Amino acid sequence: MSSASDPSVGPKSLKARQFFQTGNDAAQKANFDYAIQMYQEACKLEPAWLQSRQMLRGIERKKFANEPSKVGRMVGVRTQPIKMRARAFKAKNNWGHVLEVCEEVFVHNPWDVHAARDAAEAAEQLGHKELARWFIESVQAVANDIEFFKHAAHVFELNEVFDKAIAAWERVKKIRPGDEDANRQINALSASATIQRAGLGDAIHKQGGSSGPESARAAELDELKQPQLSPTERWEKEIQDNPAMVGPYLQYAEHLKFHGKLDDAQKLLARARKAVPDDPSLEKAHAEVQIARLQQAIAGWTRKSDAAPDDVSAKAKLEQLQTMLADYEIKEFQRRVKLEPGDLNLQYELGLRLASANQHRDAIAAFQQARASTTLRVQALHHAGLSFEAEGQLKLAERNYQDALKGLDAEDTANFLALHYHLGLVSELMGNTAAAEEHYNEVAAIDYNYLDVAQRLRGLS
Repeated sequence: MSSASDPSVGPKSLKARQFFQTGNDAAQKANFDYAIQMYQEACKLEPAWLQSRQMLRGIERKKFANEPSKVGRMVGVRTQPIKMRARAFKAKNNWGHVLEVCEEVFVHNPWDVHAARDAAEAAEQLGHKELARWFIESVQAVANDIEFFKHAAHVFELNEVFDKAIAAWERVKKIRPGDEDANRQINALSASATIQRAGLGDAIHKQGGSSGPESARAAELDELKQPQLSPTERWEKEIQDNPAMVGPYLQYAEHLKFHGKLDDAQKLLARARKAVPDDPSLEKAHAEVQIARLQQAIAGWTRKSDAAPDDVSAKAKLEQLQTMLADYEIKEFQRRVKLEPGDLNLQYELGLRLASANQHRDAIAAFQQARASTTLRVQALHHAGLSFEAEGQLKLAERNYQDALKGLDAEDTANFLALHYHLGLVSELMGNTAAAEEHYNEVAAIDYNYLDVAQRLRGLS
């Protein structure tokens, strides 16, 4: 097994495994910030350990609900100084530090194309060509930059994945039809792919009964000819051989989810929970699939309702599904909080769902727990203020908004605008028009078209 998937056993590697396992435990409890920290430490100790980087990126993206569009507009301001540090290390050929600094960028934007390219170059320079390929593939779906795809073609060629290298040059042609290198590179790569296929076929047919290194090579080629189990076949076999082993169920379910087969994933996990009752990881995975199925159904009925606004039955079905999802998520997060009452991330997520269902009193209690988290404090105070405002507790709403402002990052424009806007609303409702005007002016000075702030200022004047 290669070091990319299983680092050699030694003091440093054992420590990396400990960090990795701690990260897994934190991820299971939805303590994402701590999980990220632990996976980063594992990656520092074992840079080529691909599994650790995959888990790290997965958790980072989960914080953004796996949606690149949810990365904030101001992220470039935060990541620019980090990228400058990476370039400084790159100029000194300090490739190990380049990798570490790029990972700092991915915390803020797990789809950063430029950071992925720099990380791929660093991995290649360190001799980790499989890792370089993974960095490229991890952001390829969101890339639209010629230099990125040229570098991607180079990395794929380095890994002898000629079809992907050709596809990368095809993307270059699509972006810049007149690129002179593209056709030449595609022809050369096509020839390499043909030679690769012919060479492997000839070797399999011509290998004989020699001994020594040739015999070993022949045995290796024989192994290539043997039918290999696909991942799904392997998981099914593992489940059949040991039905009480949780890992294969979870891996298989993730595979099915990734390919959009949510019903199959639900059936698999229901089967798993019968075989291994009361396993927390299976319960959580099953709940997430059920939530995804409801979300998928809601998306479908939303499209139907939008296409036929007068269809009363479609609207009723959509409302029914939305209610089902809200109830299911609240019960699921209440279950998780009961198991892990000290997990502040869970308290915050529960609060969001309670507030969305207009259960503001219970939401406030959850947000008040979550505000003890250094990373969640501002958002928890903000949402507690919204729930107090919805309950008509205006002074308490004002206090929470003000406390949130005190902890706000200078670059967090989105929350700055929202908090001042709502401080303006509660001030206006309490009859303090001078304070309301002051808060609305804070908003208007940055974004005059923010919601109805311009109209409200005209009304006050």
